[in-house]
Amino acid sequence: MPDVLKTFESDVDMWCDEYVGEHPTALLLEINLVTAVYWFDRTDERVVIAYGISTRPEKPRDLSRMRRFPDVSAGVNRVMGELVFPVDRGHLISHAAGGELDINLFPQRRELNRGWSEEGKLYRKMERLAAHHPGTFHFHRARYDDDTWIPSTLQYGVLRDDETWWIEDFENKYRGQG
Repeated sequence: MPDVLKTFESDVDMWCDEYVGEHPTALLLEINLVTAVYWFDRTDERVVIAYGISTRPEKPRDLSRMRRFPDVSAGVNRVMGELVFPVDRGHLISHAAGGELDINLFPQRRELNRGWSEEGKLYRKMERLAAHHPGTFHFHRARYDDDTWIPSTLQYGVLRDDETWWIEDFENKYRGQG
């Protein structure tokens, strides 16, 4: 195990404590799946942190199942009003890095998810690093400014080969919302 990961568990504990401090009714549950670990708030039904080691996808993306997943744009529009751009069903752990569906999906700004903005290009570059190098440790931390499942910001971290972190913060709500 890289030395830098020896403190990761304490980082997760700190992030969970911070989250509960901001959302006192939170009931956090650790969920271990094949491809990742998720810290899930049962009270507000949303993921707080996801992390794992990137793997190649076991099977092709299930587009039919994704289409049957609730329309995140409809939910976001009910909470925040009509958006200039719709949101995507983003993945906390990208499909290309072995991420699954269901708990792994969240409302994500389309231009961020698809790399259409400068911020999105950086985000996608980080995702590609994890996906193209199976065995890469990475994490995704969602931060919330309300009681919806729409993260206001995302913190994404990828552990590089030289055992240094590449960590960036991304806005996930459109300016003036939330």
